[in-house]
Amino acid sequence: MKIICAGLQKTGTKSIAEALRILGYNVHDVYEQFFYEKELWDKILNNKVTTEDYQQSLEDVDAVMDWPAVAVWEQIMEAFPDAKVILTIRSSEDEWYESVKNQYEVGNQYAPKSELLMKIYQLLVGSVFRRFEKQTSVFLIACLGVQRFYGTPIEAFLRSRYRQHNLYVKSTCPSNKLLIYNVKDGWEPLCNFLNQEIPDKPFPRKNIKANMTHKLLANKWEHDCGLMEDLHRRFKIFLGTLVFLIIAIISYVGMRYFEN
Repeated sequence: MKIICAGLQKTGTKSIAEALRILGYNVHDVYEQFFYEKELWDKILNNKVTTEDYQQSLEDVDAVMDWPAVAVWEQIMEAFPDAKVILTIRSSEDEWYESVKNQYEVGNQYAPKSELLMKIYQLLVGSVFRRFEKQTSVFLIACLGVQRFYGTPIEAFLRSRYRQHNLYVKSTCPSNKLLIYNVKDGWEPLCNFLNQEIPDKPFPRKNIKANMTHKLLANKWEHDCGLMEDLHRRFKIFLGTLVFLIIAIISYVGMRYFEN
């Protein structure tokens, strides 16, 4: 482990993830962590994790960011004391909260409109996606104090959490291995901090206005490790099975009708 990105969600985590990939690092963002370190996160949720668990699970990973890692950034730092820490921030708290609100608005476009629809949806999408949603809610609570990125954001709670988190990272992480970083500043401060040459390409801008959500649900987000492809496949199997059953029932009723 070389880099721990300790910034909260909506602070440019997808942009810095792509920037670190361009610099040649093995990056584990949300989906890589979910699929490749699932035993580690299960141990955390069951209060059975040790420093050795972090070291064994993440030894071949260069950089982590977003949830689940940001919820336990300090424990990861203790397991890898030589790792550098990057606290991504926005230009202002207002800018960060506007980004969070926009994420909620996009999430509301796709969220089920009732608890019954949510339960039906969870039944259809399969165990992998249900597990992903469960972990999302738990780790979002740890990071932001909210269960999900749809519904109605509670502004006072979110703003308070943003302040508390940033102040805690700044006061806890040794200053000689901490970079407080705004992705708008581009390559120079990041590369200087990591002792890397500046790439001959523009700094990446990802998830602008929460467009990752649209890409993800259209199965066009390149870093979801096949999660949406699996969901779409399961949904097609369900629809095919449903159509088959409907045809079979109609055929049976029709045969019985003509027999009589």
